Amino acid sequence: MDKLPDYSTKRFLIVDDEVFMIGLIDRMLKQCNAGMIMKANDGGTALRSIKDNFTQVDCIISDFNMKPINGLQFLQGVRVGINPKIPRDQPFIMLTGHGETEVVKTAIALDVSGYVVKPVAPDKLVQTIEKVLRRPQEIKDVDYYRGIKLPQPVSFLGDDHAAKPKAWALLGAKPFRSEVKAKIDQFKRDHATQDGVTEVKIKNRRECAVNELVEGQILAQDIEAEEGVILLRRGTYLSKDMIARLREIAAETNPGQNVWIGELVS
Repeated sequence: MDKLPDYSTKRFLIVDDEVFMIGLIDRMLKQCNAGMIMKANDGGTALRSIKDNFTQVDCIISDFNMKPINGLQFLQGVRVGINPKIPRDQPFIMLTGHGETEVVKTAIALDVSGYVVKPVAPDKLVQTIEKVLRRPQEIKDVDYYRGIKLPQPVSFLGDDHAAKPKAWALLGAKPFRSEVKAKIDQFKRDHATQDGVTEVKIKNRRECAVNELVEGQILAQDIEAEEGVILLRRGTYLSKDMIARLREIAAETNPGQNVWIGELVS
């Protein structure tokens, strides 16, 4: 490409768990004077990173092969409207490896805006971005996207037969201080574990930061106070008091930990 486009008015979100790849795409976009470049290292983080009008982007560039939420799961989450701040017709470019034909087929079924095969060539990436930004994205009903089965791993949007997220263990590398242990013991006394129902079917599972929990949400995973000791069971309806105490405990044990929430299948 003889002349690079000017993206000074455009905002981008790069999603990849490889620092090298994020840096590579970041440099490419900066050569085009990108107005804003946001970064995330997996699909779950990316879904939460767009919180308001100031963090909305013109184009998402995401790798497929990431954990715990991969690119296809992320794209599916966008198309079904998991985050209301991300438009369902959000321009979305998927990065795939050679031979990942099943991934490409599924991405196309999810109405990916464009895809680029790695290793990423600057010209190819810019050409794809240009096409994506110029062409309106047509999308289908939410139920259509929900019904698409992902090749691997199983979709986090699936029902209770999908792989269950691991329990959140509050216990860190060091023993709890006595004050924290007292808070956990009080929590266990006030909120019995039987509040949750283990044999429930839960759909639309997603990760949520502890400080973003709201009253009425349902746990899609157990929360452990210690190894093998359940603080709250999956299926529990979260009350304001539960959330306040979880935030207090998490702040002193594992502030960066996310909780899995979902919806009960009627």
